[in-house]
Amino acid sequence: MRFNRQICWGLFLVAAYGLLLGVSAFADSDSTVKEKPALQPEPGSPGDTLTREDARMALLVYKLLDKDGKIKGANITRGKELFYQNCRPCHGSDGKRFNFAPYYEPPAFIGQRAREEMPTFWYQMNFGDKERSMAAYIDELELQDLIDIAGFAQTLP
Repeated sequence: MRFNRQICWGLFLVAAYGLLLGVSAFADSDSTVKEKPALQPEPGSPGDTLTREDARMALLVYKLLDKDGKIKGANITRGKELFYQNCRPCHGSDGKRFNFAPYYEPPAFIGQRAREEMPTFWYQMNFGDKERSMAAYIDELELQDLIDIAGFAQTLP
C-alpha cells in the first residue's frame, strides 16, 4: 500500500512541476502581448447574440424587479383591467382556476407564482407555455401592459 501511495505522490509532483514549467514558459513567451478587450456588438446587429427571449428576461432581471422581487413601474389598476380582459377567461378572476403545483404539493396559483417565481411567470406570460396551452403575449400586448399585468398578478392570492 505504501508503495502505491509513493508512486501516486511522485506522479502528482512530476505533473505539478511540469505544469509549473509549462505555465512559466507560456507566461514568459507571451509577456509582451497585450490582448485587446472584445468589442461589444451594437444592439440589433448581426453580432448581437441575445435572443428575443434573453433580452426580455434580462429586462426583467436588471430593470423591472426591485430588491424584494416586486415589479417596478406597474399600474395595478390598469393591470387588473388588462388581467380581466386577457387572463381571466382561462385563469379566473382571482387567478385560482388552475393549480400549477404537482398533485403532491400544496396548491400554487398565479399570485403565488408571480410573487415567488417572477422570472418563470414573466417568461410564460411573454412567450407562453405550449405544454399548458398558454398563449404568448409578447406580440399581443405592449411591454407596459405586461408590466401592469405582472404587478397586478403579484397582488392575487
